[in-house]
Amino acid sequence: MNASTIPALCCCALTAMSTAGISHWCSVRQFTASIEAGNPGVTHPQPAVAPIAANSAPPTPTPTTEQKKFYEALIAKMDGLQTQNRDLLDQLAETNRDLMKLEFRVDTHSESFRPMPVTEDRPFTSNVDGAGVLPPRAQPVALPMHQ
Repeated sequence: MNASTIPALCCCALTAMSTAGISHWCSVRQFTASIEAGNPGVTHPQPAVAPIAANSAPPTPTPTTEQKKFYEALIAKMDGLQTQNRDLLDQLAETNRDLMKLEFRVDTHSESFRPMPVTEDRPFTSNVDGAGVLPPRAQPVALPMHQ
């Protein structure tokens, strides 16, 4: 690819975009000038919705009796759910308070207390002397000194 190809393409693209922008600006300017002059050949854009009179309010739909019953039942269910939610939150708060007060104590004087059985014949195992979970550490190797 030649070194001057990319700048030439960019110049052509810039020229095309500039031409399109100027053409649009001229057509909009001509259109607005013809509207201001009241040229009968130009059709004015009509609004899609008829304007509502300033003093009149938009009509409100009247719900039927079935819709009223439906919405009243819906509101009653929502009130019931709100009450149930409030009751559950109260129960949760009481449970949290009980858990915060909870303490574990061992009664060693009780007859039901039995310590865990420990046998003395089993040797004590410790990971200090043995290899443990990890493999043993490698012994350091002394490197010869260069003179």
